[in-house]
Amino acid sequence: MDFDFTTFPVLETDRLTLRALNLDDAKAIFGLRANKEVNEYIQRVPPKNLSESRAFIDEISNLITDNQGIFWVLESKNSAELLGTIGLRNFDVADNYAEIGYEIHPDYQERGYMTEAFEEILEYAFEKMELKTIEAFTHKNNLASITLLHKLDFDLQIERTDEGFEDNRIYKLEK
Repeated sequence: MDFDFTTFPVLETDRLTLRALNLDDAKAIFGLRANKEVNEYIQRVPPKNLSESRAFIDEISNLITDNQGIFWVLESKNSAELLGTIGLRNFDVADNYAEIGYEIHPDYQERGYMTEAFEEILEYAFEKMELKTIEAFTHKNNLASITLLHKLDFDLQIERTDEGFEDNRIYKLEK
């Protein structure tokens, strides 16, 4: 199965619009990706300025244009604020597989926003994209992420390791 994201799938939940990332989001993306708490369990170099955030947005746009991934912004329907992001990438078409990645600003954690977004993305991934397996990679000490994955019925893959990231754990959900 090949994916075609030329028409971006905007999704809605009770409180969120899951939409495409755009250059108007540069400041909010900078605030999210440069946040010390958000980066606590992620191995990445935080952006130093808005220019680097815009470069990230361009990178994501190219990923989507090339149908190599899909990336949504969690936007509050009440305030139009960018709360976080969620996306699918590293597709394996033969195995109907993708990896899911997600982050939410600490100001919006523990309010159910990510659960709401995650459920919508899983439904889209399994029903519209016809994926069979979704995996999430999370740090062994990221209890909020682990709690979320358990809540959504992801299973810890005890026998597997994330090569190069020995503190990460792999969680899997199969349709």
